Amino acid sequence: MDSLNMELLKPLDEAKYLTQENAARYRVIMRFFYEQHQRLRYFLYKEDVFDYMKQFEVFSDYTMEKCEQDLNALSQWKNLISTQDTTRASTLEEFKNKKFRYQLSPYSIEIERMAIRLESLSGYGGSLEPSLFERIYSALLRMNDFSASSDTAAAHRWWQDLNADFESIYHNATDYIASLQSSRADELMKTEAFIVYKDRMIEYLRDFIKDLQRFSSAIEEFLRKLDADVVKNVIDRLVEYELSVPRIDVRPEPEEIREEIRSRWENLTGWFLGYGGDESEAYRLFSATNEIIRKITRFAARIAESRSRTLSRKADYLKLAAAFAKCKSLNEAHLLSAAAFGAFNTRHLSGEQERTTESITGGVWDEKPGLFILKPKTRSYSESGKTCAIRDSGQYKNRSLREYLLELAREREMVESLISGNRINLAELPELEPSVRVTLLRWIGKAMGNRDRTAKTEDGRLYRVIFPKNDERIWLRCTDGNINMPAFIIEFEEAG
Repeated sequence: MDSLNMELLKPLDEAKYLTQENAARYRVIMRFFYEQHQRLRYFLYKEDVFDYMKQFEVFSDYTMEKCEQDLNALSQWKNLISTQDTTRASTLEEFKNKKFRYQLSPYSIEIERMAIRLESLSGYGGSLEPSLFERIYSALLRMNDFSASSDTAAAHRWWQDLNADFESIYHNATDYIASLQSSRADELMKTEAFIVYKDRMIEYLRDFIKDLQRFSSAIEEFLRKLDADVVKNVIDRLVEYELSVPRIDVRPEPEEIREEIRSRWENLTGWFLGYGGDESEAYRLFSATNEIIRKITRFAARIAESRSRTLSRKADYLKLAAAFAKCKSLNEAHLLSAAAFGAFNTRHLSGEQERTTESITGGVWDEKPGLFILKPKTRSYSESGKTCAIRDSGQYKNRSLREYLLELAREREMVESLISGNRINLAELPELEPSVRVTLLRWIGKAMGNRDRTAKTEDGRLYRVIFPKNDERIWLRCTDGNINMPAFIIEFEEAG
């Protein structure tokens, strides 16, 4: 099990100035310190900071008191290192006033560098460099030499170059592929302007694929056959070099250095061989690049097809215009228009009109006139109805009511016949009529809607639904089919 780095549990106070209430002032001050640090001016006084801030209109109300507060806050967060300057103190009073000078802390330098990179970040960026795979393969072939050599400095240079090339692939290639898979790239590929870059981009991607396919297989084969002792010896040379570098502030432990180098090596080998039996990142990059080439070709084909349709219609229109230009009279142009575009401003009336002839050569003027009733298309229009006497349907209603009551009584008798000891046990029921099944299921559903699982029948009898033990299920047999359900028991309460 990996040990937890206790530094991860501590808050990073040095980054507080980026999100505090007065972050605008803090960021401007820190950027001023960083720019002066880049010019080898490491130490600044509060007067330098105050004069710099006052030149901006947005800080027109900035005072020396605010400047001192800002510098104290940045010093408390360990962004600035303050030291008392006693070289300018000519009197005891000046010495007591403690004139300070400030310089950036190492953490703050790195934070400002990161902030500058983030400010200039736009899109994914990245690029494809096919030669990197060849360089990595050539570098790996030299591992046997470094395993037997005692030149730790040469091994260190080799290791740095190998990691730099791998990081270029790991970051630049993946960022470039991600940019081509974004929604913005899809939109740009649909424009006609993309046709100009299509061939060049496909050639660029194919060159990358060729080297990726060629050297990734060679690298994979080499890594699989690589002796573990060779890897161990090379790591020993790299650890030996790191320990030989004199450091004043900290002296790292050999095991920490070894673990870091080993993790970098495992990251490199896993990228080409895969992690835990999964597909390697090299193969995924190969598949993603192939898919992008297919997508580019597909979009280009659609644009070309759309363009060809537009060109062909344009040619048709020009030919039609030339035909109109050759017409000798307006009537001849009307005939051509009718043939090319059809009739204009016509109304089609449909109806069941009897024709006197079935001839297809007859014109509309040869037919007898017909009568069509046109109704307004407004929502408020309604046809006026004719008044008529109200028919007496009392006998029909009474007959229907008697039939309904008889059917209801018959169903009640059938349900009553199923009750045994104030209970209806679904597991013991014979084959049922569909109407009886509907009644039982309605009672069960009605009771299930209450917390105490009780309800009343249509005639006012109180009952309770009991769940089966051990989740027992049954097939309820009916004349129109069977249903699988829990073996419920419907228990009726005695009338009080």
